[in-house]
Amino acid sequence: MANPNDIHYTEEVLKLLLSAFVGCLVGLEREIRRKPAGFRTLAIICLGSTIFTICSYKLGFPDNEDRIAANIITGVGFLGAGVIFRNGFSVSGITTAATIWIAAALGMLIGIGEYTISILALVISLVILSLMEYLQEYIDRRFQHRNYTISYKGDFDNSEFKTKLSELNIKARNFKETRQDTQTSFEFDATGKEIDLDVFNLWLKNETRIYSFVW
Repeated sequence: MANPNDIHYTEEVLKLLLSAFVGCLVGLEREIRRKPAGFRTLAIICLGSTIFTICSYKLGFPDNEDRIAANIITGVGFLGAGVIFRNGFSVSGITTAATIWIAAALGMLIGIGEYTISILALVISLVILSLMEYLQEYIDRRFQHRNYTISYKGDFDNSEFKTKLSELNIKARNFKETRQDTQTSFEFDATGKEIDLDVFNLWLKNETRIYSFVW
């Protein structure tokens, strides 16, 4: 006759193996894209969350079994903050930080024995990380945002800018004009399709009065 303790112990081992496997699957997408947190990192995070969840209900009192597991969220928050970087006007690493967060959540689900929900959550997460990227790229191409700084030799009427932008169906706002010696500079935000913005860039390159432009 099997020992109930041995059966329980076997279940905990399976939880650890499953959480490591699930963490690898979540991290594989990040690894392929060369992100800071790869499959090894996310496998360890998922596995660690499962371990702490198991410790929580094994060490906790009957009415306080979540006292250790509750602190996983705090620890994951520190890890997520470490992969977020700001570069000028853009912020990178937010998706990786969210992936760390979901890996920890999957580990906790496995730790409490909610295998069906954890697998379903894994599938949804992989769909969002992989398949949804194509939708995001499509949206980015149609609704791209650029910040332009354009410098001219001498005076230049910004109405020429606005006319050209209107022809290309590019929306511009926050126009700012500055003048220094014989150089005039314009700063503005432009939103439009990627192909239209590229045509606008080509027009800027061919315009002999333009000294420089940055976007």
